[in-house]
Amino acid sequence: MTQQADIADLTRLGKAAVSLMRVANVVATLWIFGLMVLIVTDILGRELFGHPIAGVPEMVKYSIVGIVFLQIAHTHRAGQMIRSDGILGMIRKVRPRLAAAMDLAAQICGAGFAATLGWAVWPKAVRAYERGELEGISGHFTMPVWPFLGLIVLGSALLSVSFLMSAAAALQQARKSS
Repeated sequence: MTQQADIADLTRLGKAAVSLMRVANVVATLWIFGLMVLIVTDILGRELFGHPIAGVPEMVKYSIVGIVFLQIAHTHRAGQMIRSDGILGMIRKVRPRLAAAMDLAAQICGAGFAATLGWAVWPKAVRAYERGELEGISGHFTMPVWPFLGLIVLGSALLSVSFLMSAAAALQQARKSS
């Protein structure tokens, strides 16, 4: 079990957040499988029967965004987010407290960026819902935009929580290194 998982297990809120991240990840994974079936069915319909499924490009375009934002918090929580910590590793060997402080600063910045993204997209999601904004070609295929914007907000919020949990772990590490 990682140090980050230990921090998450200390509180009910931490456990609930990690559980929600896992559920979002599973939903996104199932969405990927559904998307694969949709694409194959569209190709077969186009090639065998001359009738593709209307709106597949639009569905795929927005699905990619939804999938990424559903999985990003779990990816960070699992320690699988791309991260270059070569310098941090070298510093950790000679000055572990400084390395923990640098990690803390990076996690707080990540939380801030994720929260800012969610905050910036929220009004757009509300406006899209209120106006009934649609993507696609009227009379051929349309779909609402707001659910996908809502997934960006949800994913950003979960990612911000994940960064804050990692910041708590880094703070705990800095205190241990004293």
